[in-house]
Amino acid sequence: MRAATTARVAPRVNRAVVEAARDVMTRDPDRVAGGDTLLDVAGRMRALLVAFLPVCDRDGLLQGIIALQDLHRVIHPGHPTDATASSLARPTVTIAVNDPVDQVFDLMAAERMWLLPVLDGRRLVGVIHYTAAHPPGTGRAPRGDR
Repeated sequence: MRAATTARVAPRVNRAVVEAARDVMTRDPDRVAGGDTLLDVAGRMRALLVAFLPVCDRDGLLQGIIALQDLHRVIHPGHPTDATASSLARPTVTIAVNDPVDQVFDLMAAERMWLLPVLDGRRLVGVIHYTAAHPPGTGRAPRGDR
């Protein structure tokens, strides 16, 4: 018997009924804390099978994004690092929770983004993955590393 999974799946986009970023975002996304070590972040990415994670402070305020490529540049076997997620988090383009959905699609295409953080004020409330905005077969994947 197969065990049930609890993975969250981004909603399918029906552009006729969505109005704002909140309608296509994955709510309460996985994230790492700014004080997490880079080895902890790498382990979390591996466990979640993701290449990007938002970095937030203890109040949920977005500090940036960490990409798996960033980790590969600084973590080397036999060279321990005590660096934290906040030291490697890169600033990123964001969108507000109530911004129009067409702006989401345009922004992701223009910036070649895989993951777009959605903010309410400065607090991370969701993310929109490229595949939610562009279902398979509808266009090219972004070439960027964000």
